Amino acid sequence: MSTSTISVLSEALNTNTPVKKPLRSMHCHSCNSCVARYDQHCIWIGQCIGVGNHFYFLLFLLFLTIVNIWAIYGTILYWSEHCTTTYQQDGAWTSFTQIAYCSPWVLYIFILICFHTSWATFLLVLQLYQITFLGLTSHERITLWRQSKHSKHPVSLRKTPYNHGCLQNTADFFQCRCFGMFKPNVIDWSKQYTLRFHSLKDQSTHSV
Repeated sequence: MSTSTISVLSEALNTNTPVKKPLRSMHCHSCNSCVARYDQHCIWIGQCIGVGNHFYFLLFLLFLTIVNIWAIYGTILYWSEHCTTTYQQDGAWTSFTQIAYCSPWVLYIFILICFHTSWATFLLVLQLYQITFLGLTSHERITLWRQSKHSKHPVSLRKTPYNHGCLQNTADFFQCRCFGMFKPNVIDWSKQYTLRFHSLKDQSTHSV
């Protein structure tokens, strides 16, 4: 693991406030608060994503994607029953104009649904990739990516103190034991100041 990678992730002093901050925390100017295991400030829900609500943010993205896909199917089904035009018979442009004339309001809703489906699906896939394959938050991934642009030494997104492998990363985030197959690490990120992690379950210390 490169020194530059560790230095970026293990910064312990908050540059915005003259107090010591836990690892992976970040001061959000929008919320005016320090968020443990800071991921991002989401404009879609108007608050920060951190250790306390990261899991529920994933559920929000998942259900939003499912509902949007169901709504897209519903609009296509409505057009097939109420509009006489078809793509196979009339072509793309004629079908579009006929649909717009047949039900402009449904077309407007369909465009909005497609827009929200695109960003929700993208965020969901990106979040799962970061959690599973990188073990990083969005803020940490962006910070390392920016660091790699200006660093003379290679900065790897995979070789960080928080990446324990795909299965262990998933178990740690979701706190999933899978019938005893995994042993997730339970870490209080609001009180973690060093790279030596203390498990809340057995209070044992192990190096990363």
